[in-house]
Amino acid sequence: MKKALLQACAVCVGATGAYAGGLDRSGQGVNILFEEGSVVQFRLGYANPDVSGQQNGVDSGNIAKSFWTPHLAYKHSFTDQLDFALIYDEPFGADVEYPSNYPLSRNPTAPAGGRTDVLRAKADVDAITALLRYKFDGGFSAIGGIRAQRAKANVAVPVVAGYEFESGSEIDFGYVVGVAWERPDIAARVALTYNSKITHDFDSTESINRVPPIPAALVTAQTETEVVTPQSVNLDFQTGVAPKTLLFGSIRWVDWPQTVLAPPVYTAAARQNLVDYSTDTFTYTLGLGYKFTEEFSGAISAGYETSSDEPVSNLGPTDGFWSLGVGGTYTFEQAQISGGIRYTDIGDATTTTGGQFSGNSAWSVGLQLTYSLN
Repeated sequence: MKKALLQACAVCVGATGAYAGGLDRSGQGVNILFEEGSVVQFRLGYANPDVSGQQNGVDSGNIAKSFWTPHLAYKHSFTDQLDFALIYDEPFGADVEYPSNYPLSRNPTAPAGGRTDVLRAKADVDAITALLRYKFDGGFSAIGGIRAQRAKANVAVPVVAGYEFESGSEIDFGYVVGVAWERPDIAARVALTYNSKITHDFDSTESINRVPPIPAALVTAQTETEVVTPQSVNLDFQTGVAPKTLLFGSIRWVDWPQTVLAPPVYTAAARQNLVDYSTDTFTYTLGLGYKFTEEFSGAISAGYETSSDEPVSNLGPTDGFWSLGVGGTYTFEQAQISGGIRYTDIGDATTTTGGQFSGNSAWSVGLQLTYSLN
């Protein structure tokens, strides 16, 4: 019921590349804090989504690019009561691109022989989080720390006068707080963590074509744009339910309406935000792990994310999902090697311009190595 079984459950959920609501990718987990003693951990996930739809009878093809999700963590026990962890991950991200014949990829104001472009969006966000955990009597503990997050983005919306947005790379800070309770004799644990929003003030470059009757020409402006990555709450739980058997799960809430991308040139031209979200999301996971031998443990899990049933952005044309995953861990000496695979059925969505996206899915795989330094 100990380390290998917990690793199998963790990799079943977290080691695969996520494809979740909004821009969510890593899930911002802190489970490394509950490892015994001092450890280092490396995890690499890969997701291959297939997201397609059509607008005005034109098929988009697969607009979602595959991506990797790296994770590196170190945990050290200063004393029996005080633990420290340092985590690198990529909590948010996006990479979508439409074909040149898609209606929203056409620039009606482009001059003859001028620039051609496609509707696309790419956002890269990575973070380093430093955490402390202090253990009290009765199995309770408190968690707190600081997160340094770097972000940058590039978006093109040709249908709006050939518009393009490019941000600089900005580093800003947030915090993490939480509480946990454990009962080791039955492998029970409940952890509640809050991740603050982080506000990035980008130095950005916006370009757009002049609209007739002004002679067509590309105009570039240096602007300032504020973007918030949203606050979130994670509730993780587990308990032994039978010999060698562990029930585990999680609930994650993300406040996506906090995330708005409204560059001044774009909002003036289009009379709307470039990116925004109408509702928050809840993501649920429930799974079962089993210790087959002293060396090998396995786990299965199911996931579900609520849908909003509201029109979504063309730059993220999905709405909810359900998923099934399986993972396993092999233990030898001071190391555990874990692997996992997950299938995600991505929810149908209607975009704000009337695009219809349905029948979409994603496959994800992951590999994790945890090495004890004790």
